[in-house]
Amino acid sequence: MNTVHLQPEIQVQKGKTISRLEFLSLLKTYNCFHEDKKNFQLSYYDINGRIVLEGLLDISWGVHQPIRLQINDEKSKSQAKGAQSPDPVMNKRGMTRWGEFDNLCNIAELEEESGSETDEQEAARQPVFESSTLKPQRNREPESGILIRTRSDVSLVKMRVKNQAVAAAQKAKRHRSSINGHFYNYKTSIFTPTKGSVTSVRINSTLTTKEVIALLLQKFKIENDPNDFALYVVHASEEKKKLKDTSFPLWERLLHGPSRKIVKIYLMDKDAEEISIDVAQYIKFELPVLNAILQKLNEEETKYIENALLRYRMEKKSLVQQLRRRMMVRAETSV
Repeated sequence: MNTVHLQPEIQVQKGKTISRLEFLSLLKTYNCFHEDKKNFQLSYYDINGRIVLEGLLDISWGVHQPIRLQINDEKSKSQAKGAQSPDPVMNKRGMTRWGEFDNLCNIAELEEESGSETDEQEAARQPVFESSTLKPQRNREPESGILIRTRSDVSLVKMRVKNQAVAAAQKAKRHRSSINGHFYNYKTSIFTPTKGSVTSVRINSTLTTKEVIALLLQKFKIENDPNDFALYVVHASEEKKKLKDTSFPLWERLLHGPSRKIVKIYLMDKDAEEISIDVAQYIKFELPVLNAILQKLNEEETKYIENALLRYRMEKKSLVQQLRRRMMVRAETSV
């Protein structure tokens, strides 16, 4: 690890600095926490007297708006490559892994081919109905005196409706696959990340919040505007603070410690509501307790308003009395 120059203070963000000893202590604690995961440890180097951190930053998903993936561009590239692109690595449920976006382009074609084969097999198993009635066709057999029990028209209608519903559900299921537990509809290129799921991106401490968001979207080939999102620091107490666009997320991670159980950094919609520490302390309470606290606050507010009104009435009364006395003295003097 590089040695730190003997500058007295290290700037971690605009208007905030820490001492050299404090920086080394925080870095040592952070790397000791990730001792069994060397790739999560932070390193630093010196550029013209400026300390620059480098390492992986864990970011949790917390967005609510739809995420659109850049499938069309990748699809055209994969078609230009032709037979050079490898076959997609998928299992029976249509699962795939991150980083295989060249394979995601072929999911629709593969699913449609397998879907057509499945439809043909299901059609072969389906009973063939007569054109004028809903009774299934059957082979001509010699007439006999034994009557054969047949299904009623109502039951046949129900069976056909049920088969159509099952086929529609299977088709919708094929269009909605899963990527590492995240729901993804490749027909609409809409990606729905599971709330709280964690991803990581390698950055350095010179990257601002906006640059980190843009890098994260670029990593997963997301075509949404980076300005639609923001990074939030969420504490275990439910306190939630929005990082400024000019903040440095890697420094924030170091200052808040390495444990995600205490502090997490979330990618959320830019208009997500912040939660102060005063409000966060009441979030985990039960509803009856919150109602009691609210009632107590209302009573204190009413009492405070009454005391303030009483104080101003007394001051007003005193000023009026003083004004009347001066007017009386002035009238006597004039006489």
